Amino acid sequence: MAQQNKSGVVSFPAAEVQTLSAAAYVNDRETELLLKDVLPKWGYSKPRVVRGTIGDAIRSYQGELMPGVLIVDISSAALPLSDLQSLADICPPSVQVVVLGTRDNVGLYRDLLEIGVTDYLVKPVPSDLLYKAVARASGQIAARPVEQRTGKTVAVLGVRGGVGATTTVFNVGWLLSTFYSRHVVLADFNLLNGSLALEMGLEPTSGLADLLTNPDRIDNMFVDRATISSSDRLKALASECDLEGDRAFDFSAVERLTKHLRTQYHFILQDVNRSPASVSTEILKNSDVRVLVLDPSLAAVRDCARLLKVLGDGEGAAKTLIVLNRTRPRAGGEVPLAKIENFIGVPVDMIVPFDKKKMSAASLNAEPVACQKSAVTDAFMRLAGELVGQKQPKPSGRWFSAKRVRS
Repeated sequence: MAQQNKSGVVSFPAAEVQTLSAAAYVNDRETELLLKDVLPKWGYSKPRVVRGTIGDAIRSYQGELMPGVLIVDISSAALPLSDLQSLADICPPSVQVVVLGTRDNVGLYRDLLEIGVTDYLVKPVPSDLLYKAVARASGQIAARPVEQRTGKTVAVLGVRGGVGATTTVFNVGWLLSTFYSRHVVLADFNLLNGSLALEMGLEPTSGLADLLTNPDRIDNMFVDRATISSSDRLKALASECDLEGDRAFDFSAVERLTKHLRTQYHFILQDVNRSPASVSTEILKNSDVRVLVLDPSLAAVRDCARLLKVLGDGEGAAKTLIVLNRTRPRAGGEVPLAKIENFIGVPVDMIVPFDKKKMSAASLNAEPVACQKSAVTDAFMRLAGELVGQKQPKPSGRWFSAKRVRS
């Protein structure tokens, strides 16, 4: 229970505040001094409290981990909702945002809650109201019933083996985390022969297999131990099980794991194994976006058409994107684009051109091919842009250096 001392400042009991982290960006000295005084007393170890705007907060956390609670000031913002949306783009769903301002407006308050803000307080802020808002944000007291921000699930399936689904997952995930500054986790559901960790140059663990075969054990600690880190914003879940072992799992385990991951990441990219078909189909049907990857072979076109028929395209169906990956030089046996689209009944959304030299070099170096400028990168960038809702990605003055993606 919180207590109030003689000076009127609310303080947490010491036992309640073991792992709290916070930062604040405010534009007046009075609020700055108040937060510098009370946050340490409330158990926040070394909180970052600075004079600044939402833009300053965004720039500060482009390349570093965010605290559990972020306090921002919209008093001087011309377009506060737009600025907060830009902040939300880089905040993982687990970060709770408390907003301060000078407008006592019910409409603004509702708009802020609708986009996922934990609370809105009008300045000057009494310490008891500030305490309640920060305590709700850090989970010290029950939060108001607002809709929680959750991540988006993207199920990627190669309609046949070797068409480049894993390469698509790796490169699009890397672009989302690096170019768009999103927090991303990649999950390889082929527990026996999956190659996601191999492509990323990471050492697979038994963690994902343990999670899927023991779903009752899924919690923060178990998931954190199973997660492999590629960078601050890009993580992976991948196992390489004994070929003679039985590590079967059902869709309910995937559903439970995904529900947990949604609260931690902007995007969960699932590298879906085709077998068993009952599980892969359920994963595709329950994802927010499904990506079907095929090459221009007759068998792949046939299998893509069969999958689309099973998935359906009625009202309420998830968005489906078709990626045509040219995995080899053009040959006489490949199906022309017009005939592919006619046969599967929908247009191809992205075409990944054949580039043996760049693809081979990236694979051997365990790097994303997207870290270099190329037509292949342009295709993956269009797909990443589609997922974040930006059809035309903003041009960058520089490109990403071809450095190792692991931290």
